[in-house]
Amino acid sequence: MSTTRTPDPARRNPQATAAILKAALDMTREIGLARASIEGIAARAGVGKRTVYRWWPSKGAVVLDAWAQQLEERLNRRLETAQTGDFEADLKLMVKDAWIDTIGDTRSVLASIVAESQHDPRLAAEFRKRLIDPASALVAERIRRAQADGQVAPDIDPYRAIELIYAQLYYRLLVVNGPHDEAYVDDVVELAMRGLRPSRQDGA
Repeated sequence: MSTTRTPDPARRNPQATAAILKAALDMTREIGLARASIEGIAARAGVGKRTVYRWWPSKGAVVLDAWAQQLEERLNRRLETAQTGDFEADLKLMVKDAWIDTIGDTRSVLASIVAESQHDPRLAAEFRKRLIDPASALVAERIRRAQADGQVAPDIDPYRAIELIYAQLYYRLLVVNGPHDEAYVDDVVELAMRGLRPSRQDGA
């Protein structure tokens, strides 16, 4: 009777791993994840396709791993630094740092991962686990502090507030074309804040 064993990442060849991750990220930037392939990634990295499949179940998993390794630590660190005490100012800083400075020129990779996740449940779960959930938890904690300080309505679910903010960014990324600059981020936050601020009744 055989069992399925998950390979130990510590046993990966560091040089081959780095070459595969770079190849996957470069290819996705150039032609998009939909047109990329395990065979193409392997050829560009100078390894056999079985080497890629040994450590990643799909091309989406390789690209997510490459992209997440570049971003996750820096993204979480930047989200933790917005502590001015003014929630709207902090939120603008958090979104600018994440969407412009940290993700920046890799937004096309993000769009490819989101698209691939629609028909790859395993990739979607890993995307949430590695990036969406940790980042959302940090933003939700900042929203809770803003609620305690009276800057956000107390009855708002922090995670629904996150959807209100970030859905605007993803809509522009995935559906319509438009700039992702500081002016746009400011407008996103200011529009969201109209629904997040306490009403006069809340402050009474």
